[in-house]
Amino acid sequence: MISFKVVRASTLFFLLIGLSFTTTSALAFWKEVTVTNEVEVMTIGEPVEILIADLSDGHEDLRLVPLGYAMTVGDVEMIELSFDIGVSRELLNEVILRITVDEILIDNDDTYSHLVKVSVMGEEGGIDMNLFNDTVTITIIVELLEPIDMDEAILEGLDIELVNVDDAVLAFEEIKGKTISFTMGFELVKKEEIQ
Repeated sequence: MISFKVVRASTLFFLLIGLSFTTTSALAFWKEVTVTNEVEVMTIGEPVEILIADLSDGHEDLRLVPLGYAMTVGDVEMIELSFDIGVSRELLNEVILRITVDEILIDNDDTYSHLVKVSVMGEEGGIDMNLFNDTVTITIIVELLEPIDMDEAILEGLDIELVNVDDAVLAFEEIKGKTISFTMGFELVKKEEIQ
């Protein structure tokens, strides 16, 4: 008959072999998972979006007016916003930052949204930016265009190309004192996809 000590030693031996096999397999698995030689950037679905709804940013007495119409205290011809965007250093040479401006609304209506000009880093409507630092300050300028109809263009001797509404007085009444909102989209895109 097999002695109790032999059974115990055999069981311990098999357990040690099982433990060493499990440990080496687990270490090999984690090494495989964590070691990588290239950074992959995957954009899934929509870009990250920020809704900009308060242009005054704590200055409730500011009123955005078209260029040349700042006549009273609180009237401003442009509003400047800025955001700091952080990107990991490993991605700097691999991606560009795509910034888009979408869904410009005046009091939740897009009828006169074409009269709102939003520039990102000097480019109207958005920009594709190369990244050189892991923190980038994004500057956004919001301006309001003067509503000009055909009658006003003829009366003032303006270029017909400046006509941007059917009825300038109605457009002025519809946008005066209303809330402007828009959505900013931020997305990292691989440089190879751009070319």
